Amino acid sequence: MIKLENVHKYFERQHVLKGIDLNVQKGEVVSILGPSGSGKSTLLRCINYLEKPNRGIVEIGGKRVDAQSAKKADIVSLRNSTGMVFQQYNLFKNFTVLQNVMIGLTSVKRIHKAEAKKQSIEILERVGLANRLDHYPAQLSGGQQQRVGIARALALDPEVLLFDEPTSSLDPELVDEVLATIRKVADEGNTMLIVTHELQFARAISDRVIFMEDGKIVEEGTPEQLFNHPKVERTKQFLSRANRND
Repeated sequence: MIKLENVHKYFERQHVLKGIDLNVQKGEVVSILGPSGSGKSTLLRCINYLEKPNRGIVEIGGKRVDAQSAKKADIVSLRNSTGMVFQQYNLFKNFTVLQNVMIGLTSVKRIHKAEAKKQSIEILERVGLANRLDHYPAQLSGGQQQRVGIARALALDPEVLLFDEPTSSLDPELVDEVLATIRKVADEGNTMLIVTHELQFARAISDRVIFMEDGKIVEEGTPEQLFNHPKVERTKQFLSRANRND
């Protein structure tokens, strides 16, 4: 489903991703852990070409793009295969909840407005926001806004869902409602990559967990392997410190 080959990313002289190789199977949920600055979010943004890799190949569902020969049409096709849930929600403030979800269907997928409305309402029901259709983002809690963001990503029926620290901007009491929504989406069989600092959530939801540092994948394995029997000393140190901070 997702295949990365030797992906590199520089920001000027800073080498942020250093030859990432990664395979994610259809229906697999993979969580990415690591300290700040390890390249986790940049990796997600290179997968959907919000950031263009300097070198390497990104493949999603058979759509294969080489960074050194990528054409605009190839990038658009690849990006349309993904749904992204951001840290900061990125909702249109002057649009209602319903309009925020509909806009991708009408502008990207060119679906008729009446059908787009029907589909959007169904998706908002799935994330528990059927009673907020006519509300504006300013009238919602942070958790509700993030659930609108999840609904907007789901609306495009992407092959892959990418979550970039989806709870990092939330007050602690709002985290659980968003995590519960993500768990429900995972249970529906969606292919998901999740950058998160919520260790227990990653442990519970993931088929596989990746630990990154300094632009590299240091270690990966099942949750049981990585959390209970990490092989790399740096992984052990990170998990020990993170658990102390929980």
